[in-house]
Amino acid sequence: MTFFFPDKVGVKSVLKKVLPKVLIFVTIIAFVAYKEYAAPYWRYHIKEIYSKSKPPLRVALENGLEIEMYPGAQPHVGKIAGLQKGLILTQYGKPLVGEGYGFGLPLVVANGASWLASQSKTGKFVHGDTTILSKEYIFDTRENDVQFPRRRYEKTRPIGTIRVDYLIYKNTIEVTADLKGLVEVNYDYVYFMNEQSGRDFRYGLNALGQKIDLIQWQTPVPMAMLGVHAPRLGITFWIKDNMETLKYLGRETLARWHWYGHVSTNWAGCDLRLDKKFSTYKYQISIEKKSRK
Repeated sequence: MTFFFPDKVGVKSVLKKVLPKVLIFVTIIAFVAYKEYAAPYWRYHIKEIYSKSKPPLRVALENGLEIEMYPGAQPHVGKIAGLQKGLILTQYGKPLVGEGYGFGLPLVVANGASWLASQSKTGKFVHGDTTILSKEYIFDTRENDVQFPRRRYEKTRPIGTIRVDYLIYKNTIEVTADLKGLVEVNYDYVYFMNEQSGRDFRYGLNALGQKIDLIQWQTPVPMAMLGVHAPRLGITFWIKDNMETLKYLGRETLARWHWYGHVSTNWAGCDLRLDKKFSTYKYQISIEKKSRK
């Protein structure tokens, strides 16, 4: 029996051809692994394939519109893929949220950082033509700046909770937030995010129906009611309260690169900032469907 042993020249030749490819492959795997650590995205979609996620709670509105509320962090979109959303607006089964937070999602600013929820408890109650969707947001995620090597959203010990009841009748949503779950938190203020897709919702409206061009963030608008309009769909959502908050209109639709990869941004909305520490806070969302010029 004869054994063949490659000479040193042959081994070096094979390594010279194979090693660069192996190094490139390992580098790509390492980059993808770290990207998923720093800004998770695909892990949530992969998990959806093999796990049985609970379906969203749904409430039919008028004119083919519907509200969805997920118990999990769906829909998994963009940089907020693993975070809870508020109410998702759909039309004929198509989600219109884009990469927005949805309607009525609370965000807490405390200790110089923003805190969001990756977990929640949900419920639904129906009485005649009125439906109440309830969601208790558990603030267990801190938002960091995105400088290497920090994670953008970091899981922490929960700092508190906010329960939000969404009373839905026809195309009106009464939002009631119970902030007593934050009594032990020395927080600065609470935002209530009201965002849907920036590709659909393109400009704002004041209380007189006059157009307001939207940029990424604008100075607060001192009005009790503001709207955000989707001209192609003929849909406007109006945000109204008793002048208890600062109201920020904004919109972003762009694609860009960060050190952790490609990011697409797509949201538009009217976000409210509650500076006073009330035990409860209420406001109203009205959804109107008709064409505008």
